Amino acid sequence: MDRSPTPCSADAEPSRRSFLDLLLATTAFGSLASVVYPVLRYLKPLPAAGPGGPIRLTRAEIDALETKRFVIVPAAGTRILVFRDQTRTLRALDARCTHEGCTVQYLAAQADIWCACHNGRFDLEGRVLSGPPPRPLPAYAIREDDQGNVLVSTERT
Repeated sequence: MDRSPTPCSADAEPSRRSFLDLLLATTAFGSLASVVYPVLRYLKPLPAAGPGGPIRLTRAEIDALETKRFVIVPAAGTRILVFRDQTRTLRALDARCTHEGCTVQYLAAQADIWCACHNGRFDLEGRVLSGPPPRPLPAYAIREDDQGNVLVSTERT
């Protein structure tokens, strides 16, 4: 009887080695994707502005504004920070820090705007309180109509 090794057939179960090769390849691809994807998202330019009129916040953005007290909306090639202060007044400021362009966020508990990159702080009017930012944050006109729609002007005030 011939005892020579037979070539692998399509019906044969995968070997332990082929399983480990597949596992290693999947892990390597996943690791590479987890590094490349955030870099590509960072480098991707913001969407171009639509019509030149005001931006109407979507229902999801208004809901986020009510729960988180602030929302960041894309507009005219930039980002706008929309928030409600302690008196429930709506405000809109440029969401890019004037130091190096990092995205700022509204801290309701401290009643100020904070840039996490270099610990820059701004007051609710956008004026620099501390840190390295050289200029205040530009402000945008904002209003809320009787139906609860929030409109943000794309032109700085």
